[in-house]
Amino acid sequence: MLAVVATPLADRLGDVERNDAAAYLPSGLDSSQVAQLAEPDPDQPDAESVVVVFSRGGEALTQADLAAAQDIRTQAAASGLTGVGSPSEVQVSEDKAAALFSVDIQPAHEDDDVVADAVDGLRADIKSALGKADRPDLEAQVAGEAGIDVDNDGGDVDAALMLTSMVIVAILLLLTYRSPVLWLIPLIGAILAVQVARGAAYGLARAGLSVTDISSAILIVLVFGAATDYALLLLNRYREELARYDDRHEAIAEALRRTTPALLASAGTVTAGLLCLLVADLAGLRGLGPIAASGVVVALVAMLTVLPALLVCCGRWLLWPRVPRPGADRGADQHRIWRGIAGVVDRVPRFAALMVTLLLAGAAVGLTSLTTSADPLDKVPPGSESVTGQRVLQEHFPQGVSAPLTVVLPADTDSGEVSQVSDVAKDVSGVAAVSADGDLEGRRTLSVELSVDPYGDEARQTIKTLRNELHKQDDGILVGGTPAVQNDYQDAAIQDTERIVPLVLAAVTIILGLLLRSIVAPLMLMATVILSFAGSLGISAVVFDRGFGFGGVAGDMFIYIFVFLVALGVDYNIFLMERIREERRYEGTRAAVLKGLTATGGVITAAGLVLAGTFSALAQLPDVTVAEVGIAVGIGVLVDTLLVRSFQVPALVILLGDRVWWPTRRKAVAAREEARETHS
Repeated sequence: MLAVVATPLADRLGDVERNDAAAYLPSGLDSSQVAQLAEPDPDQPDAESVVVVFSRGGEALTQADLAAAQDIRTQAAASGLTGVGSPSEVQVSEDKAAALFSVDIQPAHEDDDVVADAVDGLRADIKSALGKADRPDLEAQVAGEAGIDVDNDGGDVDAALMLTSMVIVAILLLLTYRSPVLWLIPLIGAILAVQVARGAAYGLARAGLSVTDISSAILIVLVFGAATDYALLLLNRYREELARYDDRHEAIAEALRRTTPALLASAGTVTAGLLCLLVADLAGLRGLGPIAASGVVVALVAMLTVLPALLVCCGRWLLWPRVPRPGADRGADQHRIWRGIAGVVDRVPRFAALMVTLLLAGAAVGLTSLTTSADPLDKVPPGSESVTGQRVLQEHFPQGVSAPLTVVLPADTDSGEVSQVSDVAKDVSGVAAVSADGDLEGRRTLSVELSVDPYGDEARQTIKTLRNELHKQDDGILVGGTPAVQNDYQDAAIQDTERIVPLVLAAVTIILGLLLRSIVAPLMLMATVILSFAGSLGISAVVFDRGFGFGGVAGDMFIYIFVFLVALGVDYNIFLMERIREERRYEGTRAAVLKGLTATGGVITAAGLVLAGTFSALAQLPDVTVAEVGIAVGIGVLVDTLLVRSFQVPALVILLGDRVWWPTRRKAVAAREEARETHS
């Protein structure tokens, strides 16, 4: 019923997504105020500019090349493309090796395709014109703000993500259960959960939270992965109980009783970690917290209600051809592969723990190749036309020409004061040129071109100095523009990281302590998770650099990856440790570890593969930051599933023995004897 009600709302989620500067930046900053003045109504955005740049591989342009560029400019002016304004005059670089002209594109509203259609139309017209002019060596690219945005935007990616996630989950479920029908049940539950979660996200957006395209994409893969994980754990226990009970109703009731605490703890840990994002200054990051947390809660509720109901209604035949029957082995400790792995860990626990630790520490060295970047080009897939064009601009024109700063003066500023502010700005180191620009909401503005890389460390210092000097003239002067937006975003991301990381660690540790009724166990688990995170991010950094050719990462990417890897990484340790704690009621700690690892090894590995697969689906998106989050989380989940949870954690528990349960270990022997008598 909820899915039926939520589906129309889920389909409208794209209508309330915001991807303007205000949806990301903290309020009150110069850059966010300038962005608000430029676009006072997000539904009626400001014009975006494209820069058409011409070059011939570093060689000087010929007169025929410049004539072709002029013809293309004339054709652009007469193209009739919706929203395209009058092009500027063709400008030639000082070294005569490049030329450009710019043109503004005015969208009608935020969600239309005017900019994308215009950029695509210009690119097609330019390619055709170059062919007719017989200038095969003359290269032309459509770059600038609009070109970058189009190459960074895959359009409506939610449908593609849904389909990819469904295919990944279906394949992995088929491989896990080798049943022609059973895989459909958790898949149906996951699809329903995604629709309800997206409907809830729409409601949260209408309530005032910022929902960005990043939030929407992450929500889909997170709910798909989490719902399937919960389904796998419940199905695994249901199969065990079907081998003990003739009545499937009793079997599902027992399976729910045994798995619900672990599922609640798992969902609670992820939810708590995500809600820590509420303290972020970045609006998009702050909005992701409750949106993703509500998705995890929906996934849990769906798998504790819809899934059991479908299993009971359909009966045992769903599990064909491997239908458990009473009297047969339950399979909890009969899995040959995981029984063998448990045996290895039991024989050489020190070696297992040490080897995994050394491997992760070695992988963490890859962090040295990880650099942060405020450059929008690093968010666009390498090799995109806009990236190539921007590189040509940076090579042959002053570095700040393609990304000037915007200085907004107070409303009552006269011409003499404008001239005085302009002179002060020109004297700042790193400023190449200052010129008058159009008004914003009745306030005069200046365009400031930088002589340094607009997104580098020198530009960061230049912007800071410029603001200080201009504020001495008048506190009402604002310094914004794309370079200021990106640098302010980077600074805010760093501050959010310093605030959120310790909060997440504290919240997850407390929840683990309450679940396991121990102080030692949660501290041990968090140490393994932190090491796993460092190693996974080190591997990811190398993959980004050498595998995909990505540049520096966005400042907020660290937070996304940290929150998901810590919260989701703890998940599998919860499933394992909760089963060990259950078996410890009848066995010693060492025996409980072996039985718990054997019983949960297969299902947790399958769950890890599902979650890694769904997050890796984000790699298909043209937004490099989102793709990096998906790749890094996928790598981290695999590392945690295959190494940390399979070898390191059980080995450490064996080495620590009953001390891992301190301060409750003293009661273990008496409680175990009583439980064994009751169980027998």
